[in-house]
Amino acid sequence: MDNKFDSLVEAEKNLEKIKLAKDVLLQQEKTLQSAADKMSLLVSSDEDMMARYDINMAAFEEYYPEIFKFFTTYQPQRSGIDTTNGFVNAFNAETGNYLYAYPSYLESLVQFEAFKKSPSIKNFNFNRNEENEANFIHADFLDKIVALLPEKKQPRSDNSKNLSALIVFGVGAGYHLELISQFYNISCLNIVEPDLDLFFISLFSINWKTVLENFDRKGTRVFISLGEQKETFFDDFMQESAKSGRYQLSHVAGYIHYKTPELAGLLNEFNRRYAEMGQGWGFFDDAVMSIGHMLGNLKNKVPMLRRKAILENKVADVPVFIVGNGPSLDALIETIKNYQDKAIIISCGSALSALYQYGIKPDFHCEQERTFPVAEKVTHYCPAEFLDDIVLLAPTTVHPEVYTLFNRKVMAAKQNEPSSALLQRDVEGGKLFQPYYFINPTVANTALVMGYNLGFKNFYLCGIDLGHKQGELHHSKKSLYYNEQQEDQNLYEINEKDQIEVDGNFGGKFLCDYFFYQSNVGLSKQIIGSDDLNCFNLSDGALVKGSTPKDVSELTPVFDNKDSLDKAILVSDVYKTSCYEDKDLALFNRLANNLDYDLFDMVCEKLVRLNERPVNTVTEAADLLLLNTDVIRKTNQHINDLIIGSVMHIQVSLTQLLYGAVNEEEGLKLFHKGLALYREFLTVAPIYYRENAEDAHYIRDCKWIVKLRNKQSAV
Repeated sequence: MDNKFDSLVEAEKNLEKIKLAKDVLLQQEKTLQSAADKMSLLVSSDEDMMARYDINMAAFEEYYPEIFKFFTTYQPQRSGIDTTNGFVNAFNAETGNYLYAYPSYLESLVQFEAFKKSPSIKNFNFNRNEENEANFIHADFLDKIVALLPEKKQPRSDNSKNLSALIVFGVGAGYHLELISQFYNISCLNIVEPDLDLFFISLFSINWKTVLENFDRKGTRVFISLGEQKETFFDDFMQESAKSGRYQLSHVAGYIHYKTPELAGLLNEFNRRYAEMGQGWGFFDDAVMSIGHMLGNLKNKVPMLRRKAILENKVADVPVFIVGNGPSLDALIETIKNYQDKAIIISCGSALSALYQYGIKPDFHCEQERTFPVAEKVTHYCPAEFLDDIVLLAPTTVHPEVYTLFNRKVMAAKQNEPSSALLQRDVEGGKLFQPYYFINPTVANTALVMGYNLGFKNFYLCGIDLGHKQGELHHSKKSLYYNEQQEDQNLYEINEKDQIEVDGNFGGKFLCDYFFYQSNVGLSKQIIGSDDLNCFNLSDGALVKGSTPKDVSELTPVFDNKDSLDKAILVSDVYKTSCYEDKDLALFNRLANNLDYDLFDMVCEKLVRLNERPVNTVTEAADLLLLNTDVIRKTNQHINDLIIGSVMHIQVSLTQLLYGAVNEEEGLKLFHKGLALYREFLTVAPIYYRENAEDAHYIRDCKWIVKLRNKQSAV
């Protein structure tokens, strides 16, 4: 016992070296003494460490069997266990350095106390949409809840023990985890340790059994990510967060225990992509719109892309130019012109306006957005007769008016839409069609996914820049975004503060927003996940992983030996063999008569009752939010996809009200105000659904399209 207290005295002396004032040491003395009774602070023998290891392994066998199984036979590679002044430390044999320069527990304690005083918090930011040009009830209610948030960030009480989510980067000896488990009430905890040796060492140092029991008792959902995960870290994190409700990450604290290049890389990736976690959820009105638009398109007999449409693929070797409206398109125009007879051309959105001005007619054209102004925008691209021979490719969610502009068209189901869930559960729809991943968020994604599933396998990206160079053009100078004098018409807004720096296809750096970054990620996943898809990137824009950067000079040997295509016959054959048309409207009638009106009424009523229960603590409020997610997940996929987007947006705002307030009392007060608005939304939603699910949504005079009209009329 005396030896142990001698070690503690020596540790206190060493603490002077890290510039802690003497009065701080005295304040911490009581903490150290009381903690010694609860924690594995002092380890003076191999027997103590092995006993700790056995207890911890038994705990992991109960809570995380896969971790238990892995470390049963684990042998450290670089770092071994050492003790300094009675505290477990990690010694790296390759570098000759210790992980902790001073006693590991005391370093951890100082770090923990600093974190308590000023935790680093990241938030999703939902901007209020006071104009609400589309009259979305989602926007109405979310704006009212967001309005409850304080205008400026308020300092929280130092003694706040409640965290919606916490990510701990680095385990090391693990003493900070014991402190965190004792002090904080956390709804969702992620522990990240890329160095398996260091996690292994923690099995001999801290009381994992107590740590896991503490979190279990407090209802904390704990996810532990171990080992090298540079390429998969964020995607795995996204997948795990979806299980507990991604809204919890709307107010997340980050705890960085130690710094290494590996951890720095993971932290940078998290910071760079964090905004993705709050995007792509959809919302209620948008979901209702997807149903009304698909039904309208089916009623208008728009053909739909079949599942595994082509049995004998005759177009696999046919090259396809996917043409976007990025600034690099202008430099690629001559290449496209030179080879337009030897390749299929798919135009993406506003790229059609540039191609028309350059005298190039695409074979296919893609649109993506679902609101009505897209139809008017297409009419600004080119004369109506220019569209006669072009085949439109678009998701089922696109407005019916857009499809009426084209003589031939094909629509495809999009994953995670209530309309696709309806289609999949239909007796014939599930056999005939499949919803596609990565078909959004941009028209480039639509072009690649639908082009690939039409049977084409060789793609060349042209003007798919997905970013721009600092201070340079954001689109082709021939597109509708610029006038004849190549002056910017201010139809495309760039928020410079939200720009992400990414690697260029041919080197250098490009800037993009989260929307284009997400598009880039989707393109990469489609390319990498398809063994028979070849993609070459000609664009002087962002690098797309999985594609091969290719200079136009390298195309000469590829295309000079190719014959010209009979494009009219080829496109016609692909169109006929790939499409299903609901000629007798049998599919339309089955879907229109199976919209779950009564079930949606019941689910919303159940949620209203659930959110009327008394909530007196932050923990009870966090549990209530999670119960909302559980109720929705237990219903069918159609209802889930219909309501979950808006519920998650509201959960985000309620979470920020709860955890972002100056103290717990104020947080609960604001939470109850927001909860009342949420209940009101749930009473209005069923009425809105019945009134709008079977009709296309119209908004004719949004600010963007009015600006375009004015610009065009001024020419």
